[in-house]
Amino acid sequence: MPLNRLEGLTDGIFAIAMTLMVLGLPLPEAEHNINSDGDLLNHLLAYSELFWTYILSFLLLGYFWINQQRLFKYVSSTCIHHLWANLGGLLLVCVIPFSSGLIGDHINYFTASFVFHMNILLIGVFFIFQCALLLRFPDILKKDVSRKATLRIVKINLVVPSLAVTGIFIAFISPKWSLAVYLLTPFLTSVIAGRTRSLDKPASFTK
Repeated sequence: MPLNRLEGLTDGIFAIAMTLMVLGLPLPEAEHNINSDGDLLNHLLAYSELFWTYILSFLLLGYFWINQQRLFKYVSSTCIHHLWANLGGLLLVCVIPFSSGLIGDHINYFTASFVFHMNILLIGVFFIFQCALLLRFPDILKKDVSRKATLRIVKINLVVPSLAVTGIFIAFISPKWSLAVYLLTPFLTSVIAGRTRSLDKPASFTK
């Protein structure tokens, strides 16, 4: 199968998932008895946690999408194993609007946090699986991409799954604050990318 068809499917699903999340944000209704700007502000502040989880989920999906696009730059074609690994990840991307809304409505409950962190963890695992397949089936890689470059991708994409596992443990203490671990994503990604940049100068993964 041509790679551009897989790229189109991936872009479409990410776009739909990101759009569905915003549709879950509540609008003030007549029964809320909003009669002034103060009432409206209080109503919006009451949903601040839902807005926070929406922003975080959107950024995490953006992070996965960017890494997916960068991964495609290393690949010249696809195979059945790579297709199924990609579809498995996309299946879990479609669940993000649900898990994001769940934790937004029940941010102080461990179960909601666990579902969200597991959703993020499994997306990351499927992404790493895609990277591992590049090592298993080097024929689908571009000719100028080395094994070291592929290993570099794997290392970089261990960041979010590791943070998701950390978040699960923190959720036992504070489900709400367990989400804060994802704020470390850009910092840790930058550190790992910097330390491994010398492995693949021609095809830098951080450009």
